[in-house]
Amino acid sequence: MSDKDWTQHKTTIAIANDDIGEWHFLTLPSWEEARQAVNAARSEGKAAVFYDGDTLPVPPELAIPPEPAKY
Repeated sequence: MSDKDWTQHKTTIAIANDDIGEWHFLTLPSWEEARQAVNAARSEGKAAVFYDGDTLPVPPELAIPPEPAKY
């Protein structure tokens, strides 16, 4: 599997509707379409998350903050 194959798998997202505690679950044909739907919902002020689907083959590197100085 190439590094880009994971982006072509179905991905389920969850978008909060206007009622507290209720979510709409949508399955989209690719991760890219799911990402666009999540971004569109967030731009409308809604909570939106990736619920299920393929993830990056290698997790992104996160910067580790330096430890605070000990006195």
